[in-house]
Amino acid sequence: MSELFIKQELLKTLPQIDAILLDVDGVILDVSESYRVAITQTTQYFGTEVMGLEDTGPLMKGSDTEWFKLAGGFNSDWDLTNAAVMLVIAKHVQSGAKDTASIAAQEPSWQDFTAEIKRRGSGISTAEVLILERLTARQRRDFANTFQPKLVTQIFQEMYGGEDACKSLYGFDPEHLEGEGLYKEETVMLDASLLPSRLPVGLLTGRTVTETRLAMKVAKLKIPESNWMTDDDGVKKPDGRALLLLQEKMNFKFAVYIGDTMDDLNVVKNYRELKGAGRAKIVSCIVMSGPSGDAHRRLFLEAGTEIAAPDVNAILQFLKTVL
Repeated sequence: MSELFIKQELLKTLPQIDAILLDVDGVILDVSESYRVAITQTTQYFGTEVMGLEDTGPLMKGSDTEWFKLAGGFNSDWDLTNAAVMLVIAKHVQSGAKDTASIAAQEPSWQDFTAEIKRRGSGISTAEVLILERLTARQRRDFANTFQPKLVTQIFQEMYGGEDACKSLYGFDPEHLEGEGLYKEETVMLDASLLPSRLPVGLLTGRTVTETRLAMKVAKLKIPESNWMTDDDGVKKPDGRALLLLQEKMNFKFAVYIGDTMDDLNVVKNYRELKGAGRAKIVSCIVMSGPSGDAHRRLFLEAGTEIAAPDVNAILQFLKTVL
């Protein structure tokens, strides 16, 4: 596991921070067996049960989700899953392949697809542009007739919430799936005893309010909802306005935001470009416990993160010694 890295110029100023801001997934909770699995299983389900492909192998591996996170603009796992399904449909209408292994073997790979998304922009809108550019007029019609983004999202929600929590999380009972939700596979990574008792803690997450409440219950954390920015607030990472709004809620002057993906780094960088950013300084910390893992430490450092930590507890342990 890597060591804690802090830019030299921050060492003198970090004792002045007056707030700690946290992402949830990959920071507070390990979601590698919940959200990441929901992405791959929803893609597989749509391919086999909706498109009628023969199941001859996985369309997507859990590690493939990392390429989307590194590309940026896929903080929402619903968007990520829809982008993945779009590529599966595009390959199908282009080739006529009728089984999952054949689809998975076709170009572009997930890595190449997401690299092109990053080169051309970010997020699901760029993914859709790239896919439609690959298709003829007739293939586009076939694509449009097959793609059902609302259904993709619903299947994902049913995977995650299961029969026990889908209604409380999303307001409906499962229609397509049975059994327990994948949320039960989540484990706590944050040692709450390391949070400085005198500092307020805020959340900036791509989760909905109901999903965040569930996460706080699992993690046994009591962070006031007035200190949350969630998907329901309508401003998503990497839009810097998300941090601007959180600053307005909490009124801090100097905070560290701890995340685990490229969107978490970019939201800090984008915040600094906003007119109101002068009200508070926010520094970025990327932990290597998320989907990208320690293998991409250099990539985050080159992209400009000011702090790189093995996990959230490593940076909190350091802050405890200086605050």
